[in-house]
Amino acid sequence: MNAPQRQNLYRKYRPQRFSELAGQEHISKTIQSAVSTDRIAHAYMFSGPRGTGKTSSARLLAKILNCLNLQKDSNGLSDCCGVCNNCRRIEEMNFMDIIEIDAASNNGVEDIRQMREKVKYRPAEGKYKIYIIDEVHMLSGSAFNAFLKTLEEPPPNVIFVLATTDPQKVPATIISRCQCFDFHSVSRATIQKRLAEIVAQERKEGPFPDFQPEALFAIADSAQGGFRDALSLLDQISSSAIAETISSDLVLEMTRRLGHSVLREIGTAVFAKKPAAVIKVVNDLFFRGYEPMTIARDLLEYFRCCMILKIDAQANQVLELPQEHINEIAKQTEGLSHKYLITVVTRLERTLGAIKNSFQAKILLEAELIRLSLGDEIYTPETLEKRVEKLEQQISVLKRLGTNSPAANYSRPERTRAPYPSPAVSQAMPSSPPARENTYKKPPLETPQSIVQKAHPFADFKKAVMERSGICHALLATAQFKKPENGVFKIILDHSFSKDKLCDEKNLAILTEAAKAVYKDVTSVLPLLVGESDAKPANEIDTKQAKVVDYEAEIKKMDENTRKRLLAKPEFASAIEVFEPEIIDVTK
Repeated sequence: MNAPQRQNLYRKYRPQRFSELAGQEHISKTIQSAVSTDRIAHAYMFSGPRGTGKTSSARLLAKILNCLNLQKDSNGLSDCCGVCNNCRRIEEMNFMDIIEIDAASNNGVEDIRQMREKVKYRPAEGKYKIYIIDEVHMLSGSAFNAFLKTLEEPPPNVIFVLATTDPQKVPATIISRCQCFDFHSVSRATIQKRLAEIVAQERKEGPFPDFQPEALFAIADSAQGGFRDALSLLDQISSSAIAETISSDLVLEMTRRLGHSVLREIGTAVFAKKPAAVIKVVNDLFFRGYEPMTIARDLLEYFRCCMILKIDAQANQVLELPQEHINEIAKQTEGLSHKYLITVVTRLERTLGAIKNSFQAKILLEAELIRLSLGDEIYTPETLEKRVEKLEQQISVLKRLGTNSPAANYSRPERTRAPYPSPAVSQAMPSSPPARENTYKKPPLETPQSIVQKAHPFADFKKAVMERSGICHALLATAQFKKPENGVFKIILDHSFSKDKLCDEKNLAILTEAAKAVYKDVTSVLPLLVGESDAKPANEIDTKQAKVVDYEAEIKKMDENTRKRLLAKPEFASAIEVFEPEIIDVTK
């Protein structure tokens, strides 16, 4: 006789009553209340992450609707008894009125048509016929269209339960015909508590290893909110373990996850700016067989905890960490800023996405960890945006100051089109004009800015300032000056921004040093705004300052003379007469 086959833990401890459905109380209470008040819907949709109880809840719904002896739980809500013939048959999965369909392998129109033919028949054993369609989002578009009418108006005593992990792929026409329930990821504390109960029960029934609380926490953490994953992992570790007591190190070794001590060591090296220590720990993990994706994922979660605890020290209800871990993280991030931790998390998350498509994931992870340990925040997009914004502000200030300077106001006159001479004029021109010696020598041109600087009575002071600070010199572009009186050198400014900058302690020291180098009797420099005490009005010009030479008229006059001389030449006059061109400009 063959020995009975051992049942997996996730099947053995599948909830058999709504009171055993842990972590989804908002759904169990709603369904129990609907059954108690006889407000049953004809279609339900259960959506949520894997292993959170969607299919189990669908079977519980079928059980409570077909139970022959409903009972009341501690809250006074209806629940199945679990002992009647229908409940036992449903537990053994041989109840004829429960039809489970896997939409991943039965996703065609023909499968839906067969279901529609069978829906019209009345229940064979129970009060309701329940159709459970798992992974309903895998149905094709044609299958969804064929299913619409039946889902909207099913025969009496027929209920559809649609389960999916991706509700975004289900058409809105299907969702609108169902009562939708969202299953949440179960908290680590709830999973750990349930695992402890299962371990105690298994140890009573036979040989089963004992698990430390830290080991159960590591299993719950690896499950990522899914009961089925947690029970599968517990079953795997208990089956392969030799020791009587399972520690957290053994669980981490089997799940290929990084423990808190290793993550704390890497975090300490990164925060202490020790790249050599970071590389040593990471290379040791590579040697032990850890993948770059695993290391980056666990590090990202650890740095996320550091960031959240730095912002809110009372955020343990979100992180669900042991108290000793929280104390260590708080001490580790004591001298760090919020912005730095946010930068670390953001850059590591981007690296995690890049690792998936990288040919050298190890090198990519090492390079990013080295950059983080060096505190290099130069190349982050956030830092670059701030630097660009700061540079734009400085450029706008310099442009605003430069528009009022004499050099900025100077512009070369626009040249006008030169009219070509008429035929009468060309005929009157001599065929060969008498040659004459050009004794005029064009003097070297000087730019107006250089002339103004030479004529400016305070040019020596501005030159002394330029030798010490280019920024201070730019801020003095539109300034007016007063001769030193009683050791005080007054500077009259047009803009409050320039005054605020020049009144800075460092800039004021530069101005004072330059004034003392030029004027021996100066003891202090006083920047003032126009309108303040002893300041001149903005429209009043110091008579002692030099006037700017107006070269605009002379340049225009020189251009006109050059144009006339060139057009007077016979070759140009003949070409103009024959081709009649449009003269745009004339240059020598």
